[in-house]
Amino acid sequence: MRFGGWLGGVLGTILVLVLIGVFLMPDRTQMQQFDNLPWQVEIPAEDRTRVLGIELGRTTLRDLTDRLPVPDIRLFVEPDGTRTVEAFYSNARIPPFEANLVLRPALDEADMDYLWGERTSDRPMPSGARRYGLSDDALRMLGDTPVVEMSYIPRARWDSDLVRARFGEPASHLRIGDDQSYWLYPEQAVAIRIPTGRGRVLMHFVTLERWEPVVERLERAGQLLLDGTQGRD
Repeated sequence: MRFGGWLGGVLGTILVLVLIGVFLMPDRTQMQQFDNLPWQVEIPAEDRTRVLGIELGRTTLRDLTDRLPVPDIRLFVEPDGTRTVEAFYSNARIPPFEANLVLRPALDEADMDYLWGERTSDRPMPSGARRYGLSDDALRMLGDTPVVEMSYIPRARWDSDLVRARFGEPASHLRIGDDQSYWLYPEQAVAIRIPTGRGRVLMHFVTLERWEPVVERLERAGQLLLDGTQGRD
């Protein structure tokens, strides 16, 4: 009887300690709260958009040195002569997600002319565009230039239902080819590419002042894809 009473007392003490530990344990739901999520878009001004801890129109590539991996920065020239510069970040982690990022700095024609003179390696692309490397002087210049557009491609699988749950219903849709379309959110300056088959969701963030030109660019690209598809029929 004494042994049974002693054992019962020990078990009772353990149960009390367990209950105390449960009540004192930090709230796991609070521990899992994250800021800078892709659907948390702020528009402080026409020329600035804040998302993922990056302020388009103000944050520079150099500002991101301690947060993101080293980017691959290239100059692209399309068959029609359009020139763009992109900084590609592979497997960038912005908690809690991992994604590929493409950032475009704010560059005018004078900047592009300078970068054209600083091009190095030349590589043709399947689309007919050409990709160029850039000199160290050009890369230093780009490091101090604010970024104004960002494409975010999450490694996790998103579908249309998840996009709708996080971003809401889009204001309109823009068809891009036969197997994908963009959902447009003009108030947040967000265009989200939704594949209907294989492929990943892509979220494109810009500043409000650049929204209309970006949509026009997407429309032209989509029409080219559609024309090419129809031409094969």
